Amino acid sequence: METRRFLLAISLSLIIFILYMKFFAPTPPETQPANDATNMAETQKKVAEKRENTIPEPLKSSNPASVKIEKAVAGKDIVIETDLIKAVVNTAGGVITKWELKQYREANKSEVGIGVIYKKITGQMPKEEKPKRELGNVELVPVYEGVDRKDMSYPLAMVPLEKDLNKLSGVNYETSSGSLLLSKDKPKETLTLVYNGPGGIIIEKKLTFHNDTYVVDMDIRTSGFDGYTISLGTDFGLADKVSSDASGRVGVADVLDKKFRNEKIGDLKGEEQQAGSVGWIAQEDKYFTAVLISNGNGIISRKKTVEPKAIGDLLTTDLTVKEQASARTFKLFAGPKSYTLLEAQGQGLEQMVDYGWFGILAKPMFWLLTKFYIFTKNYGVAIILLTIVVRVLLFYPSLKSATAMEEMKKIQPQLMAIREKFKKDPQRMNQEMMKLYKEHKVNPLGGCLPMLLQLPFFVALYNVLSVSIELRQSPFLSFWIKDLSVYDPYYILPVLMGVSMIFTMKMTSTTADPQQAKIMMFMNIAFIFLFAWLPAGLLLYITLSNVLSIVQQLYVRRLIGAAETPAV
Repeated sequence: METRRFLLAISLSLIIFILYMKFFAPTPPETQPANDATNMAETQKKVAEKRENTIPEPLKSSNPASVKIEKAVAGKDIVIETDLIKAVVNTAGGVITKWELKQYREANKSEVGIGVIYKKITGQMPKEEKPKRELGNVELVPVYEGVDRKDMSYPLAMVPLEKDLNKLSGVNYETSSGSLLLSKDKPKETLTLVYNGPGGIIIEKKLTFHNDTYVVDMDIRTSGFDGYTISLGTDFGLADKVSSDASGRVGVADVLDKKFRNEKIGDLKGEEQQAGSVGWIAQEDKYFTAVLISNGNGIISRKKTVEPKAIGDLLTTDLTVKEQASARTFKLFAGPKSYTLLEAQGQGLEQMVDYGWFGILAKPMFWLLTKFYIFTKNYGVAIILLTIVVRVLLFYPSLKSATAMEEMKKIQPQLMAIREKFKKDPQRMNQEMMKLYKEHKVNPLGGCLPMLLQLPFFVALYNVLSVSIELRQSPFLSFWIKDLSVYDPYYILPVLMGVSMIFTMKMTSTTADPQQAKIMMFMNIAFIFLFAWLPAGLLLYITLSNVLSIVQQLYVRRLIGAAETPAV
């Protein structure tokens, strides 16, 4: 009976977890086969044609000033450097061409661990055709090999709604600034870009950078034309689209008419547009994002351009401004998806950090984890302390569960006798078993509920480890686990977890049936393979939780043994 309850609890937990991962966790986008060179050229040509005819239709006015507008051949790069970013703004178009995050390193996508050792031994390790590129800081304005930059939009590119004036997107802006270097002594500085064109056309962009934030205050003033489209940029904010760990989390988000919406890139169908009161628009991957905060009426345009799998589909988000276009203010945020940083903007940006079903548990767990990190300086140690806190919170129900298991083991011989005696009369057998439970004051379901109580904590911590950038590239022991947010490359933690589960089974199992014991052993071994790809931080939590459960079970045995020992 106890074995059945344990199997039921484990099975229910696993089923709930699988259903969560299936229907609620982010799913990787559908990949499309790479086209050959001819098809790719045709696709890019069609995309370019569509770009010229996006809704709303450009105003087909005949503006005589359009004849005198000339696109800049090459602009001047203006470097802006703060404690957090190194950005480049080019005067040709007044656009952002570089946005480097100085405090975040690129992810090392090279294979490590047992898989590499096995391939080296068997000679399956591919030879490197060219030397590896040294990893640098995270870059949020991507450049892709084989993709023409003309087919991509730079952040802050502006295109007037009048078709005759579309050359304004590439004109040269004047500025008196050569570069901006911010520091604690110079916490804020403004870059002013001005274009004075024919026919009274004026565009002025004031970009105010801050030394201690990823936010840029933008003041855009125009005259000589009505309305424009401002681009968030193609793939701006996306540092990783194609790795298996991140691809399912790439997409767009916005607040439209005070409602938060998000959509993964795999669900986008070509071009989409929505009009209304735009709070903000964003492009996001697992750990980084670029956001344009508007707080005004406009039209959101999204476009997905199919590219080979090695690059990933291109994502472009634009905002069309018609009302009060002559003077609008925006804010640009381009940086990490840190819950704390996003929440500080006061615009609901933190909704992009999705903690899933059990967010009510995940948020305080994340808060406590960060507090432990402040004085431990190691998220692995912080997870260990968090595990102890969770076990303390669940101590009483876990103690009741352990006691119930020990009581069940004591009456197991009597239960086996009842099963044998009334095996041909199931109804009488159940009556006798319930009578025995009542006599010994044993709850047959006493061991199941505490196991299920742990499931929300399990799922909540999984989400915390999966989406919190604070744990990205955070090591536990540098010679072993270099990133707690991904799987253990040497599979030591999955094995330790499996061993701890086997010990727990041996201590709590009440079955005398060898066949059931084999099934239990098989399940514990299966869990090693099922959980091998979970984040190392989560496996650290499970393994330590199992060890503490074993200690608690030994404590309960000692208490029961002391209670049964007659006083001398």
